[in-house]
Amino acid sequence: MSQERPSRRGATNSDDYSAVYYHDYSGPPYTYDEQHWKDFFGRIADEVVAVFEPRSSYDAGCAKGFMVRALAERGVDARGGDISSFAIADAPAGLAERLEVKDLTEPFDRRYDVITCVEVLEHMEPGDARIAVANMCAAADVVVLSTTPDDFSEPTHVNIRQPAGWAQDFAAKGFFRRTDVDASFVSPWAVVFAKQQLTAVDLLVRYETLLQPTLREVQEKRQALLDLRRQLDEAAAPVMLERDALLEKVASLSAERDALTAERDEAVRQRDAMATELEEFRGAEVVLARLAVVDELMGAQAELAQLRIHTENSITDAGREASRLRDMLATATNEAARVRHEAAEALRQADARSAEADELVLAVTQDRERALADVRSSTSWRIGQAALLPVRLTRKLRRRWTTEQIDD
Repeated sequence: MSQERPSRRGATNSDDYSAVYYHDYSGPPYTYDEQHWKDFFGRIADEVVAVFEPRSSYDAGCAKGFMVRALAERGVDARGGDISSFAIADAPAGLAERLEVKDLTEPFDRRYDVITCVEVLEHMEPGDARIAVANMCAAADVVVLSTTPDDFSEPTHVNIRQPAGWAQDFAAKGFFRRTDVDASFVSPWAVVFAKQQLTAVDLLVRYETLLQPTLREVQEKRQALLDLRRQLDEAAAPVMLERDALLEKVASLSAERDALTAERDEAVRQRDAMATELEEFRGAEVVLARLAVVDELMGAQAELAQLRIHTENSITDAGREASRLRDMLATATNEAARVRHEAAEALRQADARSAEADELVLAVTQDRERALADVRSSTSWRIGQAALLPVRLTRKLRRRWTTEQIDD
């Protein structure tokens, strides 16, 4: 290539297509040994050879020369050029001599049977792209063009246009679409432009010939699509109704589930609150219960101690009173024995005096009864009986407690 022109504002240059560009290229790795690219460009080369039977060709914007290699392998004198010095320098031996670093704004140095230009012009500034079209039209009578109409995500796509715009540029140079060639073997938007001397009538006939089948196909496919849509709607109607019913049921069940979940959560909250309250209450209750039991035990122990002391005192007093009464009884008994002895002695000594003795005996008997009555009516006797009452009660309670323990 001759000395590179300063790039215009918004245009790309050789540095934009360095090793980084090809490393990040979309699809499989852009290398010579990648089978995908061998197959892809091989299919295009097969169609180019079959349709145009070229002896020579030039791939404008050839990148690493995959198209050139494929056409050369099929016997075509294939050449190519690209603005990227990195891509050209990366070509293997045997292919490098067919490639050149070339800016498409520069004229070609010879003519070719066919020029291919695949996804290149969208990388060029609009003015440069028009110059490139003019140069290709000057160097060949057939140009196979493919340039994307909608890939705006690639940063180097600075000149995306619709097919009609490119057709206008080619028509200005006397090149028109080959309506008899389907170039979709390259891409869905690819077009074959050929230099042709056509009248307006010829051009109209060619485009109508291309357009009418396409319009009929579109209409038939639209009708078929509409009929299919109607069939699908008819077949789907029961399913849709059932789906709507199921959705309503699911919504109802979901609402019921949410309500039950809310009730469960509320019940759990209340249970936790009650458990906390009960735990707090239970702690206080246990303390109070323990204190109450301790109080009762201490009261019972105090009462038992008092009762034991009172009982012991009563037993002691009762014992003392009983001893005193036993002494009094012994004295009375001795006295009675003495009296009886004296009475008997008196009876033996004075049988004659029986009446007197009888009176004496009666008197003695009366004296004894009066003595006993005096004893029973005395304060000491009553005190003794009262003193013995707790003893009798204690013995009665002890016998009852012993009986209950044996029963248990």
